[in-house]
Amino acid sequence: MSRHNELLCQLLSRPPLPWLIAAAREHNGPVLLVGGAIRDALRSRPHADLDVAVAGDLEAFIDAFARHCGRRPAAIGDPWRDTRRTRLGDTQVDIGKMLGTIAEDLAQRDFTINAMAVRLDRDQPIVLIDPHDGVADLASGAIRMVSEAALREDPLRTLRAIRYFSTLDDFEIDGSTRTAIARHAAAIDGVAGERVQTEWEQLLGGSRWAEASRLAFDLGVGERTLGGLSKFETVVAWSGFEATVSGLTPEDHLRVRLAALLCGLGGASSSMQQRLAERRWPAALAQRATRIGRWARAVPDADDDQLIGWAIEDRESASLAALLVRALAADDEQSIAAAVRLETYATRAAETPWVRGLDLISWGMSQGPTLGAFLEQATRGQLQRRWESRQAAQSWARAHVTDGPSGDGILK
Repeated sequence: MSRHNELLCQLLSRPPLPWLIAAAREHNGPVLLVGGAIRDALRSRPHADLDVAVAGDLEAFIDAFARHCGRRPAAIGDPWRDTRRTRLGDTQVDIGKMLGTIAEDLAQRDFTINAMAVRLDRDQPIVLIDPHDGVADLASGAIRMVSEAALREDPLRTLRAIRYFSTLDDFEIDGSTRTAIARHAAAIDGVAGERVQTEWEQLLGGSRWAEASRLAFDLGVGERTLGGLSKFETVVAWSGFEATVSGLTPEDHLRVRLAALLCGLGGASSSMQQRLAERRWPAALAQRATRIGRWARAVPDADDDQLIGWAIEDRESASLAALLVRALAADDEQSIAAAVRLETYATRAAETPWVRGLDLISWGMSQGPTLGAFLEQATRGQLQRRWESRQAAQSWARAHVTDGPSGDGILK
């Protein structure tokens, strides 16, 4: 058995593929496993998604698959292939119509490394279908379009090629594909915003995200999807600095990478957030990334009241903004000192409050605006270490409540 067949056998033995194979053996027509699962198996990489193309009666195959796996895939509103989707464990399964014959279907795929297939409806031996030399491109690390017509058919593929450049280590986009991407970059304007957002999010999660971001703008796709890039220094600075930072989550990496990219776009932060909203970026991610970028730019000139306010408002974004400032500051001692203070305040903002609303009420303060103002000042005092301990802060606050008229004393 060849190494390729051995890898494909291992792939086909893992759930939920046995259920797909059982349904395919009952089906009257070809059923293909195609795309990324084949590519990743041949690279000995794990896969998260399965893409299945079905000739003939799609509903009959869906019925058979649902019987075998116990779950019925749902339509996702895809008019092209009438795709049905379900998630089984950690695996997303997409099942759609085959477009024409096997050869015609594979000719409409995006890149040669995704245009390989295995028939699930036939018994062994496994035969890899590879009409566009995807195996050779896997070996050479080439991201090459199947055809320019396929690129025109779905302009999102212009950005997807760059996403693969970011996420597939040591792969390069071949020259003719780069030329075609630049030629058709404007067509991405007509692609649904959420599809664009998904590609960018995955691109920014890749190991070569900084190079890929630069390439997106060099080929014209970046400007069409995010806006004009005025400078790229923030991306370069952060990409070099983040390797020295430990403890960041994947979500943290995504937020700061997007913030670093947005810093180079220019314009007001409100317009940046609006631009992301138009492209259907998740609202929380868009808000935090623009906030991190805005605060990072403002930190060097901010006073302590502002820094403390940011830490109270969103300590996680404040901490990430401080890291971005340190990446950008180089030898600017004033900026580094401000970033360290913001980081300190953000860390303290995670502490259990030394003075709580329930404490104030128990000491005789009425609920209302006065209590809120008192709490805010107590929180600021805690972050500034106006007191050395929780006990000292409570003693001080209690004395002010007691001294105030009718229990409504306010911090001075």
